[in-house]
Amino acid sequence: MKQHSIDYEQCLFQCKTKKKQLIGKENRFIYVFEDRLIINRNQNKGDPARVINFENLIRVKWNYSINPKSFKTFLKSFTLETNNNKELLKYYADFEMLIALKKILQKFVQQSSLEDEYETQQVLGEGSYAVVFQLKNIFTGQQYPGKCIEKKKLDKIDKGLKAVMNEIEIMRILSPNAQIVNLHEVYDGVNSINLVLDLCSGENLQAELTKRNLILEDSEIKIIMHHLLLAVDYIHSKGVMHRDLKPENILFQKPQDFTTLKIGDFGLAAIQTDTPYLYPKCGTPGFVAPEIANLVEKDKEYSRICDIFSCGAIFHLLLLGEGVFPGKGHLELLKLNKECNINPDDKRYDILTIEQKDLLFKMLKTNPDHRPFAKDLLNHPYFTNQKLNAVGIFSMNVIKFEDDNTLVMQDQIHSPTKIGLEKRFSFLQMSNERNTPLKII
Repeated sequence: MKQHSIDYEQCLFQCKTKKKQLIGKENRFIYVFEDRLIINRNQNKGDPARVINFENLIRVKWNYSINPKSFKTFLKSFTLETNNNKELLKYYADFEMLIALKKILQKFVQQSSLEDEYETQQVLGEGSYAVVFQLKNIFTGQQYPGKCIEKKKLDKIDKGLKAVMNEIEIMRILSPNAQIVNLHEVYDGVNSINLVLDLCSGENLQAELTKRNLILEDSEIKIIMHHLLLAVDYIHSKGVMHRDLKPENILFQKPQDFTTLKIGDFGLAAIQTDTPYLYPKCGTPGFVAPEIANLVEKDKEYSRICDIFSCGAIFHLLLLGEGVFPGKGHLELLKLNKECNINPDDKRYDILTIEQKDLLFKMLKTNPDHRPFAKDLLNHPYFTNQKLNAVGIFSMNVIKFEDDNTLVMQDQIHSPTKIGLEKRFSFLQMSNERNTPLKII
């Protein structure tokens, strides 16, 4: 590769390292780009000694040593394992330089040896092929949730490993951002893949609704919907569609502070233009957009506006204490979801204000071409006519549709049911089966 073909102005980070030779060590200058590493023998940015595309970099191992005087652990070197016959390339550098390099590289590559950097504490949640642990960084003391996904179990799931890699790719596109659960690091071990994520101390929206018997003030609903649409607008601006928005996947970073809303669980997310989708027909009955539930041509692209319908279904639940579709079981709920016969003149909507009703049915349009984008909905009078309070006061899982008659269930599927005239619902458990990756909690 010639010098003129490399634009070093696009370099994100550069550092000087050492590489061991038969006699002594030689300088190596490393340049980090968004998609590759360039390694030069000198600093004049000439023809590189190596160009390693991240897609050909299996993993990075950070090598630690113990100072014999202070007995403190410190970062000494790193090893690159490449697809070139699993070649191992080891480089040395100063501790501070290695820490800075690690902070950059961890955004783009898989790493090995989680146990070198994190102490595994209690189990936070457990699924059929993955466990969520509380992790503590050995060096900083900071805590994170970590998803530990077992490779053996992934092998038994249709497109299991591809789905995990897809989620990692999507989260890397979106991270970092305050409105999503961010991916900090990925560790690829011998038996498992580990994702280090944002810690959300608050509950998810489903738990909040259950705890409060679905009684929310309109000001609280307004805060939730405003921040949800802000998050969706950000996701859509990156060309990504979530495809599984529902109360369980809406989390709060701080307890009882709805302004700290974050969207999580990108296991079914997809890049809109990246067709055919890994799971073209997917979502949660009662929240999935009808154009996905009724999808016939599975290699056909559809719009990220599908997420707006899901936002409308969440808004419906917050306003009325019941789902859009009054199905008693997942089959009936799915049938009603597909038909999508929503009547704005139904008497149950008489309790809504004009602004609430208008916003709700704009989001619940059956035809996706008639649904506004999130950025347009944020300018709706429901939000703009009354100033939002700056401070918040304050498990339905996925079905993957294989065809029109067969449902592959995931984890616990629940259906909200109105009880009397009170704003309450009970969750009807329908299945404990789970077959699609990264459905952990």
